[in-house]
Amino acid sequence: MMKIAIEELAGCSGCTIAVLDLHEMLLDVIEEAEIVYSPVIMDTKEPPEGIDIAFVTGAVRNEENHERLIRLRKRAKTLVALGTCACYGGISGLSMLSSNEDLFQCVYREVETAKPDGVIPTDVPPFLYRAFAVGDLAKIDYYITGCPPKEAFLKKIIPAMIAGDTLELSRKSVCAECDRIMGPVENWSLSRRHEGVPDREHCLLGQGYLCLGSVTFGRCGAACPKNNIPCHGCNGPSLDILREPCRDIYNMMVRRISDLTDKPEKEVEKELYDVAHTMYAFTIGSLIMEDKETSKIRDLVKERGR
Repeated sequence: MMKIAIEELAGCSGCTIAVLDLHEMLLDVIEEAEIVYSPVIMDTKEPPEGIDIAFVTGAVRNEENHERLIRLRKRAKTLVALGTCACYGGISGLSMLSSNEDLFQCVYREVETAKPDGVIPTDVPPFLYRAFAVGDLAKIDYYITGCPPKEAFLKKIIPAMIAGDTLELSRKSVCAECDRIMGPVENWSLSRRHEGVPDREHCLLGQGYLCLGSVTFGRCGAACPKNNIPCHGCNGPSLDILREPCRDIYNMMVRRISDLTDKPEKEVEKELYDVAHTMYAFTIGSLIMEDKETSKIRDLVKERGR
């Protein structure tokens, strides 16, 4: 019987919960494969040898994360990055905007739940100098994006992987899955998400809300725009951005807003705010995205922190 493992690194365990959310379909899965390791599901301390498919969730933020990733790579025939944190560093990557000292000061001394003694523990795994996507540090065979990956997609991909089948999957952006129409764009200016109530029928970007659907990989069914919430990029960059060295989330959004509104790109840039959190919230920890010639990640990290 095929052996499956799910490892948890620097993340929220949401991707493992997404697997559990398959509900009764899991009964079909375990008829063909045995889950031999998953800290959220079972009390097994270490992944065994001879794993057929290992899913790794979360980013690599400390030495223990790195050690566990390398160990899993050695013990698994196939290693899958599950979720946007594993694929692109995810929210954990935003920690790079502050120094390690500032992070520990906040967590252990400044938050309401901190112990009154203010002691920063010394027995926690040492932080690395930055966050990493798992593919930056180990060979990954497959990537499944999403924060977390959606149930409908996992229902297709997991049984196919176990059976060794090949699937033809959508490679479109969130915009391609969205049912909104563009409509007229007049007197455009950027609005914060809490300002006003968007018209449900028309494009959110055309209405002035910073929707990243055009630069974000799909397979989520455009869940946020369909619920009147601008896409914030949690599925990671669209394929056109990944493929082209000169394309980046920030520069492509500036270009598309400029094309949409007829505003010069320099004028568009003046309207954008908190670029680290609005453009790179899910990808700032990825060396692939940082190393793009047009990326602003490296400069943002230098400005904010370490």
